[in-house]
Amino acid sequence: MKSNDEEIRFVARHYRKGLFSPDEGWRRLGIVSTGHSLRRLRAAAAVAAIVILSATATVLYRLYDRPQAPAEISTGMDNAPVTGEVKVIDFENVPLPIVIDRIRAVYGVEVMDMPDNAADYRLTLNYEGTAADLVMTINDILGTEMYIAEQ
Repeated sequence: MKSNDEEIRFVARHYRKGLFSPDEGWRRLGIVSTGHSLRRLRAAAAVAAIVILSATATVLYRLYDRPQAPAEISTGMDNAPVTGEVKVIDFENVPLPIVIDRIRAVYGVEVMDMPDNAADYRLTLNYEGTAADLVMTINDILGTEMYIAEQ
């Protein structure tokens, strides 16, 4: 078995610049060189990935970077529109009385007509919108008839 020094001397003695071509070596082995086509394929894949990422970023920007302007809402008591502030609120398996307390604290409104058995209701919800829309959504989900009191 040759030592590392012997192998290095052998390579140094026999090496000639330009004598060996990787493409020629692959051809002699019966394997068609795909170096150029692989480079083109990689470049095309990189361009496609950039296009897809750019399109995704544009879609996400348009979906999530909306101005948080006040929305026209109805309190459920009458048909006169009321302006409410859009906020985000989350609940994970929370009893209805605690949900109502959080709505009062976050939105600064009074929720009326809570059912007598409110503690029996539990809610899991991620919501972005106004207080009146949130209460209407809760009514739809739980079958309740709560509303926001006039201020």
